[in-house]
Amino acid sequence: MDPLLSSLCSICHIDPPKYTCPRCYVNTCSLTCSKRHKLWASCSGVRDPTVFRPMSELATPSGIDHDYNFLHSIEHRLERSEKLLVEDIDALSRAELQRARAGEDEEEWKRRHEKEARGDACIARTLREMKCRVITAPKGMRRNKENTSGWNRRHGAIHWQVEWMRGEPAERTLYRVLGNHAIGKAYDLICEEERILAMSPEEKRADKKRKANEFKAAQARKAKKARLDDGRLPQLSTTSVLQDPERRTWDFTPVYMAPPEVSKEDSPEPEPTIPQRNYHLYLLRPLTPSSFPKVLVPLDLDKSLTDLLRKREVLEFPTIYVLDRPPEDLPEKFMLEMHYLVAMGKVQKEEPDTDTDMSDSSEEQLGDSSGSSDEDSDESMEEGEIL
Repeated sequence: MDPLLSSLCSICHIDPPKYTCPRCYVNTCSLTCSKRHKLWASCSGVRDPTVFRPMSELATPSGIDHDYNFLHSIEHRLERSEKLLVEDIDALSRAELQRARAGEDEEEWKRRHEKEARGDACIARTLREMKCRVITAPKGMRRNKENTSGWNRRHGAIHWQVEWMRGEPAERTLYRVLGNHAIGKAYDLICEEERILAMSPEEKRADKKRKANEFKAAQARKAKKARLDDGRLPQLSTTSVLQDPERRTWDFTPVYMAPPEVSKEDSPEPEPTIPQRNYHLYLLRPLTPSSFPKVLVPLDLDKSLTDLLRKREVLEFPTIYVLDRPPEDLPEKFMLEMHYLVAMGKVQKEEPDTDTDMSDSSEEQLGDSSGSSDEDSDESMEEGEIL
């Protein structure tokens, strides 16, 4: 006797069914028929937990399994979303997530983290004094995650994270620099640190021995200089030099003895001179049109970042290019900021003085800088430009 069609697979009608669709309860006999059913009926094959089920079906082992699987899937999705926010894209910290879950007030959380709030307040106050605008990238972006700038309480300055682009093609490295230290000296220390890290153990021992000898020689020179300074000081004497022959009285007027002569051999050795730097530092101006080359600002190596970043914009942290070419001989992919400002029309070249506007032009020259040329005034008109 042939079986009924209802007892066979609802797709092929050949074999008896082995599987049941969790969503629409269609019986199928194989994986091929199950995929065909999903394609024909546009079925996802996922159980819908919102479908009404009678009480008789809930109080069964299968009903309890369905409820347990539904609750477990919710927990699993929460764990995956937390991992995505905290670890993958770093959108917020785990402490912030726990604070949000506990419903803790933000003001109370700030009071408990008063130390961090004080550092942020110091940074904000320093940036206001510098008139420096720090543009923050969206949380979770690479530049935001790399920004480790903070407040240094010992030096009372911002400890900037700096992106160093060295050579051509540019090699990117990240090092922190104190805001009140000269940028040239800070870069020299970075190069010295990299040189020490790249040394072999034998070279490190030789370098350590050389520094010890230099330290001993410096201490000897310092002690020698101190002895010579003590010898040069005039000696105060209360002993009388002359006695008045008429009144027979002693003269107790203080007398300064002549300092001893110092020979050239005993003079202290001169301090070692700083080696000449064969590089130039340039600050990258952010947020410029992509049709322009990269806009660079020449930096004074003897100035600090606090002075160099006044009245400027920074994208999370400053980017500094280290090139061996002077500003007059930059590659084509770079351009100076003063040329960029002229091209954008932010700095207008001054026209020759006429009879009608001679008085106005004289007042402007007195306001800007007397005796300066037209080109120098164009370079200094942009607010916050580093010369």
